[in-house]
Amino acid sequence: MVPDRGPGAGSGAGGDGGGPTERLLLARWLFPVGRPPIRDGAVAVRGGTIVGVGGRADLLAGHPGMSRLDLGDAALLPGLVNCHTHLELPGPPVEPPGGCFARWLIAVIERRREQPSGAEAAQAEASARRLLAWGTTAIGEVSSTGQSLTPLLRAGLRGILYREVLGLAPGEAQARAEAAREDLGRMGHAARGSLLRIGLSPHSPYSLSEELFAACRALGRAAGVPACIHAAESAEEAMLLAGGTGPIPGLLYPAVGQAPPPRRRAPSPVTYLEALGVLEGRPLLIHAVHVDAEDRRRLAAHGVGVAHCPRSNARLSGAVAPVPVYLGEGIRVGLGTDSLASVPTLDLWDEMRAALAAHAGRIAPAQVLEMATLGGARVLGLGGAVGSLEAGRRADLTAVPAGGILATDPEGSLIAETSGEDVLLTMVEGQIRHRRVGSA
Repeated sequence: MVPDRGPGAGSGAGGDGGGPTERLLLARWLFPVGRPPIRDGAVAVRGGTIVGVGGRADLLAGHPGMSRLDLGDAALLPGLVNCHTHLELPGPPVEPPGGCFARWLIAVIERRREQPSGAEAAQAEASARRLLAWGTTAIGEVSSTGQSLTPLLRAGLRGILYREVLGLAPGEAQARAEAAREDLGRMGHAARGSLLRIGLSPHSPYSLSEELFAACRALGRAAGVPACIHAAESAEEAMLLAGGTGPIPGLLYPAVGQAPPPRRRAPSPVTYLEALGVLEGRPLLIHAVHVDAEDRRRLAAHGVGVAHCPRSNARLSGAVAPVPVYLGEGIRVGLGTDSLASVPTLDLWDEMRAALAAHAGRIAPAQVLEMATLGGARVLGLGGAVGSLEAGRRADLTAVPAGGILATDPEGSLIAETSGEDVLLTMVEGQIRHRRVGSA
């Protein structure tokens, strides 16, 4: 293989310290996403932009003066997009006692209360580094403390950091919204000039009063920031909204010292959010497992995207989102890992395999790979910039070993044979942020 001839190109697990402003990456396989894989492919990068994608011979002829980085028997693909994370939450995963979602929430809350000062920042720091090492270049991170902001900025990841909002007491709605407004300003100032945007996350239909939902809606509109909401994650959530019953008001609210707030009844979480006017802002809905045909119609009508977290959903609700139907009806879907409190790793390759298994025979490997790249980018509002290998897009890339890829099923074998631990290189905005020792 040909070594990188540009200045500042080191080996090892760190970045490349700037590196060459022009670079031609060569690999045995290229997975552009959205079109068929390419054997013996290449990607030309100038600054932070992809300027050419295609066969090796054509790219070498078209860019004769570019510094070359030959990755050898590797596959090159867009950087992965993990569209839903909580980097501040530590592992190991909490098993839902008796399969009860509300009891799982109580256990997670108690674990967080017991954490020492600084633990969440340290957890977020370690997780951000791990994401880069495993090929993730963009994320949708939900933070209740803001402790993940600095680690994400330090890692140079792209994406959205959503400031989480919770509150059941109607009388506290304005004060909580004002605190969120101040945090949006502070975090936005800190993120200025980076690849991160700041957003807002009204946590869920069961954790906010209607007054706080209204205040968050007004705040999001005024600030012009994206939003995400956990919704339709469990059958218990649907029970609460339909009749005010179940473990959430019976167990969760007493555990956190809150009385159930006045709340309108709704046949489903999706119809509840629509009745509040929340869907008009086109938030990213996280999970969206317990939905019916009418719910899907409402999501499609409002242009709402979904973050699919199959491993978390299997553990916490024993159910799976109707992703094949979503895709067939034109609803955008990205792939997310959720937190280490519900899954054993933040490895999106593990999530891809879980998605294939959960939807066996109803979804193709190429669709799963797209959910982990371009699909995730689209639900985060980044689809015009990243998620596929095309000229004009930002140069967010990852490379993995290609020894197990089969020409008869390239995407399926890629997903089956790849782990985050295998990642050879991760590039964000044209800069190498992770490079496995001896990989090139």
